[in-house]
Amino acid sequence: MRLNSLVRLGSILLSVSLQAGMASAETGRLPQGVTPIAYDISVAPDATKLTFAGEETISIDVAAPTTVLTLNAADLIIASAVLDGSVQGKISVDASSQTASFTFAQPVGQGRHVLKLAWSGKINQSAAGFFAVDYKEVDGKDARMLVTQFEAPDARRFAPMWDEPALKAKFRLSALSPSGQTAFSNMPVASKEETTAGTLWHFAETPKMSTYLLFLGIGDVDRKTVMAGNTEIGIITRKGVADQGDFALANAKRLLAYYNDYFGTPYPLPKLDMIAAPGSSQFFSAMENWGAILYFERTVLLDPKLQTEGQKQDVFDVVAHEMAHQWFGDLVTMSWWDDLWLNEGFASWMASKAADDLNPEWQQLTQSLASSRQSALGQDALVTTHPIIQRIATVEQISQAFDGITYQKGAAVIRMLEGSVGADAFRDGVRRYMAKHAFGNTVTDQLWTEVAATSGKPVVPMMHSFTLQGGVPLIRVGIPKCVAGKAVLPLTQGRFALDVGSRVPQNWIVPVRLRQGGATKEMTVSGAKQSTASIEGCGPVVVNAGQSAYTRTQYTSAHLASLIKNFATISLDDQVGIAADSYALASGGYQSFDAFFDLLEATPIDAAPLLWTFLTHRLSAMDEAMKGSPAQIAFRKRAAKLLRPLLARTGWEAKPGEPSAVALLRDTLIPTLGHLGDAAVAGDAMRYAEAALKTDSQVTGSIREAALNIWAYQADAARWEMLHQRARTETGPVARQQFYYLLGSARDPGLAQKALTLALTDEAPVPTRTLIIFAVAQEHPEMAFDWAVIHADLVNALVEESAKANFIVRLARLSSDRSLAGRVQAFALKALPPSARSDANSAISRINFRADLRARLAPAIGAWIKAQ
Repeated sequence: MRLNSLVRLGSILLSVSLQAGMASAETGRLPQGVTPIAYDISVAPDATKLTFAGEETISIDVAAPTTVLTLNAADLIIASAVLDGSVQGKISVDASSQTASFTFAQPVGQGRHVLKLAWSGKINQSAAGFFAVDYKEVDGKDARMLVTQFEAPDARRFAPMWDEPALKAKFRLSALSPSGQTAFSNMPVASKEETTAGTLWHFAETPKMSTYLLFLGIGDVDRKTVMAGNTEIGIITRKGVADQGDFALANAKRLLAYYNDYFGTPYPLPKLDMIAAPGSSQFFSAMENWGAILYFERTVLLDPKLQTEGQKQDVFDVVAHEMAHQWFGDLVTMSWWDDLWLNEGFASWMASKAADDLNPEWQQLTQSLASSRQSALGQDALVTTHPIIQRIATVEQISQAFDGITYQKGAAVIRMLEGSVGADAFRDGVRRYMAKHAFGNTVTDQLWTEVAATSGKPVVPMMHSFTLQGGVPLIRVGIPKCVAGKAVLPLTQGRFALDVGSRVPQNWIVPVRLRQGGATKEMTVSGAKQSTASIEGCGPVVVNAGQSAYTRTQYTSAHLASLIKNFATISLDDQVGIAADSYALASGGYQSFDAFFDLLEATPIDAAPLLWTFLTHRLSAMDEAMKGSPAQIAFRKRAAKLLRPLLARTGWEAKPGEPSAVALLRDTLIPTLGHLGDAAVAGDAMRYAEAALKTDSQVTGSIREAALNIWAYQADAARWEMLHQRARTETGPVARQQFYYLLGSARDPGLAQKALTLALTDEAPVPTRTLIIFAVAQEHPEMAFDWAVIHADLVNALVEESAKANFIVRLARLSSDRSLAGRVQAFALKALPPSARSDANSAISRINFRADLRARLAPAIGAWIKAQ
């Protein structure tokens, strides 16, 4: 699954199991003793009434006689339960544990049995279980598509199931659609028949797989296909926009060949569809259902009127991520949600690797160093971090496991392992792992076993030190000495933390690469004892060269100054790493901001665009932290003056043949200058935005997005109403979502409040209303949180079941107001069970850190500006 890039909220899975005995509330697991073999499920939805009826026949294996069978079910009304064709079961439903139990007068004997169930359920309006996506057709008519989303625990909202990842089974699915509409699922259509009620579709039987990977979609759609060897790859869209999937379709073909080779096990299904749903989610942007990947439109379609270079690369990244899951997650699945990172961390890393190999001009691995890894290090440096492998005992904990530690830190430590053992040895270990465990379930150590076997290196201790404990290593580099033509450096290890509460003694086994000039040296830093490193040459030494190790590096001020002086001779990855570490160490109070400001001033305008993109993001973060401070005005003037010459380099409009990194810099630079108050950029944005709002606009996607971002941020009441009118009349689902989101992004508090009021009306689709609230929270976190608490029942009615514990508390995360942290804590204690407070605690930790950062930044910014 790909986390939603806008909201990144956690998902909750529901569980219903046909196993002997009663489910355990403490572990969230079904009782052992009954194993599903195959499901034959048939559903008949009523899209108008938002209800559906279902029936299924489940082949099960019973290990020991029992009178009670328990499985997962949530929000279902089970009408009948019949065993072996004639034995009626007494039905008992436990909503709190999301289970249904069937009690029989006589024990169900050991061996194979058949359980037949009938039920009815509801079609949701947000992305959980079986849900509806409302949109407008190209001609403006209202339309509705039905699709499913089951990860992590929502298959039980569709049908009673043993809804745990290790309880794999085969599935045969049948579905009734209105005549003229199409049903689509994991497997190809085996047959279909016309009935008086509509078209009945029967799909071929799936391979053995986990319940959360089952998929069904129904709608008035187009399907476009290409062949990749023996596999048919398809893009399924609303009518009239299938051509917008050409980029995804062409690159899915490239990726399938790449992954077939990398994993050493060919993709095992006959087809692979990519379904573009014209909606959004508070939790995810795409889901890896086997053979039927669900995407929301923005993550898989490219509208030529809207697309930017960043969006194009994002589409490739999301497609690559979900396709990697077809092996890592679908073919081989984690045994329980403790090892969720095996799915998500690997797919995140694999997507970057595939992009770097197939599109090297994008420099995707460098981009991941500058963005996703920095995000992981930031979350991991707070007291509220957790191990990559974490014990999952409740449905709420499952939802909270979908976070930056699982995805981004997971990807970073896999990159470190590959760098440590070598790319070939790592790939060979992955191939052995796939071949050995195909169609089965694993735990993390089974992957380490195979990588250790192919590399001949003891990877387990190192990887345990990074996956079984939270936190970020800090390598301190002592004063280097030149001895007999070699640089000799003392290295010590500690824990890097952004808050005092997590500054505790801790050790890792860190693989470190040193570089000085053309010389490199590899070594390991472990334990609390000082290590001594030496390398040929006496020039400035880069520690963690290539940035593959998951660590922060702190140099002495003199050493760092020499690196900055020689910055142009250092690789781009190391430039980004040194800059990121310098900013982070200053943010945590380990050193002053002087070095980071020196680096900013020393970076020439013609430096690598990706470096400037990273530095621009850091300046934007500083501005955000200083919001409302007396120091902000002077900071904005200085930051704008520093960045303005870059705009002369990029311009507003793309030049023929320009590198993609220049386009990405432009997409970051222009909105940043607009938010910093640059008058020239604001004036240009006004003209471009008003042109972009015209129905026949020829403004390109990149200019349109940047200009509207600034225009909406600076909107007055008249501009806001213009934007509101366009949101109401827009027919394109992606553009409509963008317009409603922009309504919430105004800096004017009165307009922000107006957007919040709009979110509680029926004007926009349900998922879009939560985007408005989220947008307000980016500029006005205190307002958004306090308002959401007052209207908690109404807000939670808009939120997916999986996000109810997360959505309101996450609105507060961008604040630096310590009093808001107290209000978040009070809300969590009152409204959330203890097992659902992880995101609340994280929000509190982030607020307190941002308050500390604000206090550190104000005098540092004053000194920087005075020095200029």
